[in-house]
Amino acid sequence: MAQEDQDLVRSLIRSIDKRLDWEAIHTQDQGMRVTLRTPGSEAAMDVTRNEIHAALDGAIARTRLRERIKRCRQRMLHPGKPYMPWRLPKIEPIRLRTGL
Repeated sequence: MAQEDQDLVRSLIRSIDKRLDWEAIHTQDQGMRVTLRTPGSEAAMDVTRNEIHAALDGAIARTRLRERIKRCRQRMLHPGKPYMPWRLPKIEPIRLRTGL
C-alpha cells in the first residue's frame, strides 16, 4: 500500500511541476507528510490516510489532492508580504485648544 501512495503523490507532483523536488514520509497516524523543495525554499503539508484512499479511488478526490499540492507550491514560491510596522501611517497628536 505504501508504494501505491508514493506513486500517487509522485504522479500528482510531476503533473504540477517536473523540476520540483519532493519527499514523502509516513507519519504515525498512517498519514503522510509531503515536503516540496526548490533551491531557495521549502514547504510541507500533511495528507491523511482517508485523502490518499479517496484519491486512489476517485477522480474528484484526486483533483482535490492535486489542488492542495498546488497551493502548497504557491505558498512556497510566492510567500505573503511580511508585516512591516514601520510602514504604518504617521499619527499626529491632537492639539489642545487654549483660550476657550
